[in-house]
Amino acid sequence: MSIVANLPRRTLTLTEEEAPSPPAMQLTGRRRMTSEERAAASTIFEEFRADPRHHDFVLGCLNCGECTTGCPAARFYDFSPREMLQIAENGDATTLWDAMQEKIWACCQCYTCNMRCRFGNDIAGIISVMRELSVSHGLESTRKTLAPFGRSLTLLMTVGTQVSSDMIQPDFFRDWGPFATGSDKVWGVSAEVMRKAIPLDVLQTTRSAWEVSVQTSLELFRIYEETGVLDMLRGLDPDLTEMLVDIIEERREEFGEARERFRAELEGMKGPVATFTG
Repeated sequence: MSIVANLPRRTLTLTEEEAPSPPAMQLTGRRRMTSEERAAASTIFEEFRADPRHHDFVLGCLNCGECTTGCPAARFYDFSPREMLQIAENGDATTLWDAMQEKIWACCQCYTCNMRCRFGNDIAGIISVMRELSVSHGLESTRKTLAPFGRSLTLLMTVGTQVSSDMIQPDFFRDWGPFATGSDKVWGVSAEVMRKAIPLDVLQTTRSAWEVSVQTSLELFRIYEETGVLDMLRGLDPDLTEMLVDIIEERREEFGEARERFRAELEGMKGPVATFTG
């Protein structure tokens, strides 16, 4: 007891919980959540656990690690499908909030984790639910993460794709490009045979890759409107949403004009019906 009494003491003005920037957070680069963020995290967590897909996608975790072993993103980022599943199963509002700031966007949505999971969890699906919530709540971290992808999102929502055949170059899509190697060892076919899967006329032009009928575009837009996608996007990026709305209106006008021309042509074709005998 005397030894303890003689030990040097220092006065703590703030506890770790009260400190604005505890040493542990300084080391990891994290910061304390604000009261507004805590409230948002609590709301998001309640919506997440109440989502019907949570019951269908999250069945349990054997902690085998097979999902992370086969995950391409886990090789390059601080990302683990097993961690995402365990947060979905046993996490709280804070751990879910932390994962939604950055980690959920490292997922490639390749569904390799689903195929590897011995328990049948839909890990990629539950990550999609997290992404939906981050977008619908307009999280600032999500806005910053998705900001560079405005052009890709515009192409995806207007023409249904963001990749054209001219992007197949030696430095990208190596398994399809002119210098593909190793394909015969992996799939049992040569690179020349693999490239025949892409029609020659498509390889010669990018025009067909970007051509989408007006009817198809309008059907896509109708889905975005009725499912609330545009409303979600408006809360995240108002400028991009307004641009998409302008494109929608232009396509609708274009479709209306084409329909009127078609009706006029039909009217002009009306006349005596030719009959053939003999």
